Amino acid sequence: MATENLSAVPLFSMLDADRIERLAAQCPLREVPAGTVLARCGDPAGHLIVAERGTVVAGYDTRHGTRVRFATATGPCVVDKAATLHGGPHTATWTAVTRCRVRFLPADVLRALIDEVPALRDHVLRHLSGQVNRDRRDRVRRSAPQPAARIADWIAEHRPTPGSRIHLPGAQQGLGEEVGLSRVTVNRALRVLVEAGAIRVEPGVVVVVDPRRLTAAAAQR
Repeated sequence: MATENLSAVPLFSMLDADRIERLAAQCPLREVPAGTVLARCGDPAGHLIVAERGTVVAGYDTRHGTRVRFATATGPCVVDKAATLHGGPHTATWTAVTRCRVRFLPADVLRALIDEVPALRDHVLRHLSGQVNRDRRDRVRRSAPQPAARIADWIAEHRPTPGSRIHLPGAQQGLGEEVGLSRVTVNRALRVLVEAGAIRVEPGVVVVVDPRRLTAAAAQR
């Protein structure tokens, strides 16, 4: 079972059964309830968080009381590769938003695996390069003066097709934290996109009606 669960994590899918078994032995599985802080901003990033099941979120609370949401991830996945490989502190606080099954992989074990398995090294490099590009796009998105354009661009980044169901991270409040808008402003922006015929809104979900209209709205950023 441990082998099957870890093999389902994309980062480890290219590892052989022996390495998977060693990882399972080195990183005992933990069951944690919703609300558990898995890593705190500013603490040393000595372990990679492996989420076999459940959803985790990365956030940062500013001194002005604003919450910034960097990412929402649902297992099987690993999170915060950049901080772990950098060897510095966590730059966000990672919290379980549902009941989760997690493991904590020591940074030195991750580095040893990257040295041993070229396919793993290539995977990590692609991930980090993609993260840089997403961060740049997010900075551009947050500069858009029109809230509807920010929301449309966030939805469009998921490469939707007609009928695509895009789950909102933490509902409208969470989406606002991710794109730099209040919940009320997010609600108004979604209504603009609904009236434009680009989407329809369901509880916690956006359903794409017309990707072309959505792209046109995103282009206003």
